Amino acid sequence: MASASEENLHCPVCCEIFQDPVLLSCSHSFCRACLQTWWKENTDQGCPLCRKRSVQNDPPRNLALRNLCEAFLKKQTDIGLTSANSLCSLHAEKIRLFCLDDEQPVCVVCLYSERHKNHSIRPIDEAARDIKDGLRERLKPLLNKLDLFNDMKEMFDLKAKDLKYQAEDTETRIKHMFSMLKNILQKEEHSRIAALREEKQQKREMMKVKREALNKDIEGLSDTIRSTDEVLRAEDLSFLQKYNTVAEQVHYFQLLEDPQLIPETMINVDKHLKNLAFDILERMKMEVMQDTDNSEPTLVFWVNSVLIPKK
Repeated sequence: MASASEENLHCPVCCEIFQDPVLLSCSHSFCRACLQTWWKENTDQGCPLCRKRSVQNDPPRNLALRNLCEAFLKKQTDIGLTSANSLCSLHAEKIRLFCLDDEQPVCVVCLYSERHKNHSIRPIDEAARDIKDGLRERLKPLLNKLDLFNDMKEMFDLKAKDLKYQAEDTETRIKHMFSMLKNILQKEEHSRIAALREEKQQKREMMKVKREALNKDIEGLSDTIRSTDEVLRAEDLSFLQKYNTVAEQVHYFQLLEDPQLIPETMINVDKHLKNLAFDILERMKMEVMQDTDNSEPTLVFWVNSVLIPKK
């Protein structure tokens, strides 16, 4: 016979445990399917118990009642399974013993059967206690292994953090190295361009002096040629009177050396470009070793490795 609490879990229409119960405005609950069937037969949409008309065409679910019904059905299922499992499948007797040889629960009838003849039989509670103790002993190595795995996991977590910090530190050092190299290259570039421009200015001054001297010689030579030509066209007496002066001027310019282009007036390209890469890398090597105080052996090794042989 159902208890009072169990009766409260039955639908008033189908008299079964509620299935998807809904709650009417009058506070009565019914299975959704039962209520829909009732309303099809009774179009006034009244409550099957109190006949009060419902204000909702689709009443809400009674979740609290549904949870109670599901919990009750699960409990009944578990009780049924427990009862079934507590009976011997061969003799329908209650299981009270355990066969150690076959490692299975048995009933009193099984104890005297041919199948379990001469087998070691123990009461269920004793067998469960001994087997539990044995399983606990077998579990100890697993607990130790779990501790080892957890310790290793912690080490992996620490290594992951170390990896992050190591990568960040290495990236910072790489940027610092390249910043240092860029500064060295910029300084070397500015220094060499300044030296080139200084030589250019010096050569321009030298060429200016040479050009001024050459213009002076051209002017004197032109005057001498013009005055000599005028004397040659003069009367004989006038020619003979001016001859010595003109002859001295002609002789002077005859002894004047012909102008020559000298290499010193041009840029010494070899001085600026020959072994440029080697010289710069040597300078970089020296400054890197000085600035880092040998604290960056990787950078020093790189500088040494890329040096090209001096030709």
